Parts: sequence; C-alpha cells; structure tokens
Amino acid sequence: MNARPLRLLFVTDVFPPGGYGSGQSTHALARGLRERGHEVRVVVAAPAWRYNVGEFDGFRVWRPGTPMLMLPTAAGEFGIGPGWLLRRLVQEWHPDVIHAQHVRSALAVTRTAGSVPTVVTVRDHWPVCFYGTKLSDAPCPGCLAGTRSPCNARKGDTSADAVRRTAKATGMRAVLAARRFALRRASATVAVSGAIAAELAPVVAPVRLRVIPNGIAVPEPGPPPALDLPPRYFLYVGKLAAHKGADRLPTIVTALPDNTPPLLVCGDGPEADMLRANDPAGTRLRLLGVLPNAEVLALMAGAVALLSPARWDEPLSRTHLEALAVGCPVVATATGGTAETVDEGETGYLIPRDAPAPAFAARLRDIASDDTLRARMGDAARAKCARQFAMPHVAATIERLYLGLAGGDAT
Repeated sequence: MNARPLRLLFVTDVFPPGGYGSGQSTHALARGLRERGHEVRVVVAAPAWRYNVGEFDGFRVWRPGTPMLMLPTAAGEFGIGPGWLLRRLVQEWHPDVIHAQHVRSALAVTRTAGSVPTVVTVRDHWPVCFYGTKLSDAPCPGCLAGTRSPCNARKGDTSADAVRRTAKATGMRAVLAARRFALRRASATVAVSGAIAAELAPVVAPVRLRVIPNGIAVPEPGPPPALDLPPRYFLYVGKLAAHKGADRLPTIVTALPDNTPPLLVCGDGPEADMLRANDPAGTRLRLLGVLPNAEVLALMAGAVALLSPARWDEPLSRTHLEALAVGCPVVATATGGTAETVDEGETGYLIPRDAPAPAFAARLRDIASDDTLRARMGDAARAKCARQFAMPHVAATIERLYLGLAGGDAT
C-alpha cells in the first residue's frame, strides 16, 4: 500500500546509539516508516543536562535536556525540557502525527501537542505500576512494605514508619494518575500485546485502543563472537535479574543431564556474581557478558534453544522476537505477552510460572535430543515472525492508524 507521505514526530525516552528495548523498537519502526516514504524526526525526552541536536542513521534527533531533578510531568506541563521543543516543532515543522514511544514521552507529548493527533505506545506496565514491572499481585502502591516495593527492592526502607509510607504511596498514586490522564488525552493508544491491552481496558476507551506488536527487522547475523564456543549450546539473553529468572539458571542447568549442551549467558545485572560463583570454570554455565547485537543474533542462530525463565509478566519480549527471526526455538515462562510470541509445541515451549527447574530442563532436553524437532521449530519460528512481527507488516499497520488520525488516505 502506498500512502501520502506523512511528517511523523517520534518522542521517546531512549534512542540509539544508547539503550536497548524500547529504543531499539522505536528505531526499527522509524526505519520501517521511512522505507514507506514518510519523514520521521525524533525527540528524546530523557533527563539530561545539555541540549543536543544531531543525526543518527539519517534521522534528525533532538535531545533537549530536561533538568535531572525536574519531574517529567512538570517538564511537559510547564514547557521545560522537551515541552518547549515540542511546541516549537509543532509550530515550525507541522507534523501530521506525534507518537510518544514510552512513559516519559507520553507525559510530555499529551501536554504540548495542541491540535496535532497523538499516539502513545505502552511497552510495559507503567500505567498500572509505578516502576513498570508489576512484580506484585497487589495493586500499586498496595505492595509497599514501609517505603520499599518488590518492584524495585533496591530503593526504600521496609522499616519506614506509617507517615513515610503514606507519603510515598501518595506520590506514587499521583504519578500513576498523571500517566493515565496522558493516555486518556491521547488520540490513540497502542498496546504491544493483548496482555498489555487487557491492563489498559479500564483506562483507555476500546475505540482508541489498538494492539500492534513491536516490529522487527533483523539484519543477517554477523559472525559469532571471537570466543571458544562449544559446538552446541543453550542460550540466555537479557538482564541478569531475578524478575527475568536469571537466579533460576543454575538449578535449571543442574537438572539437565551431563550429556546435554551447556548454557551460555549474555547480559549483565545483579545476579552476575552469583552465576559466576556457581560455575567458576564455566563448564555448564558460562557468562559471556554484554555483546553487540549482531553477535547475539549470531549466537541465537546457532543455539539449540533460547531459555527465558522470567517471573514477571513479559509485555512482549524483543529477545523472543529476535530469536523467532533467526529461527531459534524458545523455552519460556508463560507470562504476559509471551504466549503471543511462543506457540506451544510449534515455535518452542511454554512453562508455567511456578514450575520447578526440571520442567524447563525437560523441554530443553526434548529439543536437544531431536534434530528434526529443532529444525521444524526453527522453520515455524521464522514463519511466525514474518507473518506477525516483520517490520513491513507492522509499519503498514501503524501507517493505517496514522492516516486515520491525520485524515489521510491510502492511494
């Protein structure tokens, strides 16, 4: 489908060359829309001390500098930081649509867009959880023990008195209210999965809510890292944190027979030291650290399977999408949007959230012991990615949404 060219202003919390996750997804979408003939400009609404404007991958990128101590809500409301720049671009460049890509950008965009249609993408749990992870079953901020939340155990004090707890809870409720207000003001809200859309149902009217997944345009995998790699291996990719299930890796490896492939681990985080101490020689569990994305893709393409034992409700894992794109089966916890990326028995296996380590080990062993199954799952993974998550498909879907809001027609 060819459509009239649109001027699209992306406002995002992160954008390459730094960051991953939402920043990489934003960049991929910008490229997909540029390939369809649209002009995309980018504003990074992240706290920073200095104003900066430049280019990345041919995109004009503004980093306006929001004072570090200024709340994002105030920055948008009073035109400080990204707010003044967004107003200027609206007046001078006349974008057809402004698309906020994450939580901080949503707050700025819906307060400064004027009459320009706005879209907000929700990539995690930020409308219902102050920290965006939703690691507790209690409605936010009912999870607080003192001033500490299980969603961010590094902050707060479990022995804090009632006054301090009430003060923190009040602040958390105010921020959540501001986020939901931003969603209600947006012309349309995009949830990256059906699981996220279900969370948004009480906040966003159905007529303004769309489920459009993150798109992926994975380049051909580069050469594997210059390391002495085993011929066959399982792979974990992601933050080495408990909510990602990194602390479960040693028990899963222990549950595997000795004649099965070892587990290679890409990433860093608070569980890294524990993992190294568990297998100092790296015989069965080996940490590779943080690697360039091209090398990670190469590792995925050669892996027997990707292991993803997350505890939290994955909104829509980009790591899973990358694995599908290169034909790597996924063995993952059945949480959040993961059931939308992994088809049970077809592109991998889904494991109940509270299942013990042997449940993961058994499915890894099934794939490792059957080359025909591994090949079939790899082919199904690539086909699923092309059908549902390939950037040409996703960009065309987003384009139709923009045209509907901007009053444009496909030609």
